[in-house]
Amino acid sequence: MADGWDIDDAEADSWLEEWAAEDREAAAYLAERVPGLGDEVSPDDARWLDALTETISPSDLPDPEDIESASAVMALEHVDWLGLALGVRRRGPGSALDPAEVQRDIADLEDVDGEIEDPSGHLAVLEAALLHLGPQWRDLGVLDADDRLTARGVWGLPRALHGTWS
Repeated sequence: MADGWDIDDAEADSWLEEWAAEDREAAAYLAERVPGLGDEVSPDDARWLDALTETISPSDLPDPEDIESASAVMALEHVDWLGLALGVRRRGPGSALDPAEVQRDIADLEDVDGEIEDPSGHLAVLEAALLHLGPQWRDLGVLDADDRLTARGVWGLPRALHGTWS
């Protein structure tokens, strides 16, 4: 096996520092656009946000039968989540969580450079990620039985992401 996979502690620390910096930058970007993200919430809301955060950034490995769909969630980058959260907020309760709409939200983000290099591949990842998240988000009340966003989901998604990143 090639030594290309061997990394030393300094390289690992550098990567972790870069990732943490991206987290802070994404949290700041979101906080500039969604008022009140850092406000204190009730203990019940905090527990609910923790459960929602666990769907976005799970602390445990997925079950073997869920690895493929869970990997789509893990493949989403900060910009994908930002587009999703801000699009959800803009469209509001009762709107569908449509992967193509989320992709447009990502492309329309202000002050974000770059383009989606492979739109059809990106859309496939978004579809797989949202398909994986759908049942969990219905159980939490982010989505209703018709896969439409609830007021709680619109309120909670940006807060869960902000909490994950800050």
